[in-house]
Amino acid sequence: MSETVPPVFFKAANLAIGSLTLLSSLSQLSYLIYDFNAFLLALYAIPLSVLIILLEFQTVPVLYKYCSFYFSFIGRGFLYILLSLLVNFGGVFKVLITVFTFFLGLIYVAFEFLPQIEEPPNFRAEGAPLSVNDDDDEII
Repeated sequence: MSETVPPVFFKAANLAIGSLTLLSSLSQLSYLIYDFNAFLLALYAIPLSVLIILLEFQTVPVLYKYCSFYFSFIGRGFLYILLSLLVNFGGVFKVLITVFTFFLGLIYVAFEFLPQIEEPPNFRAEGAPLSVNDDDDEII
């Protein structure tokens, strides 16, 4: 009785997190005058958010080599937790985005330890094994 989470859930969740944190960090750029630290954190959050959105539409092989945390549940979970801390400045809207991103990050970390949850197709790079523990069973 294994239940699988449909890939549409992962796509919607990743696009929601990517777009909400991107909007939040873009609005945080206006803090340049009175909170320079928040401005600098927004500069870090913008490329991380853009890459989340980009990876929902195409797989970049260079990212699989250098940023492999984008291709696992635990990596994405900790990335979402980091993003929630980076965009934690501002009003009620930003606090709601922070809470949503943080809890979705915790859910992704929990998915790593649930064997019945399979990786979505965009977590696999072209030519890479299905998961980290997949070994090629070739006998030489």
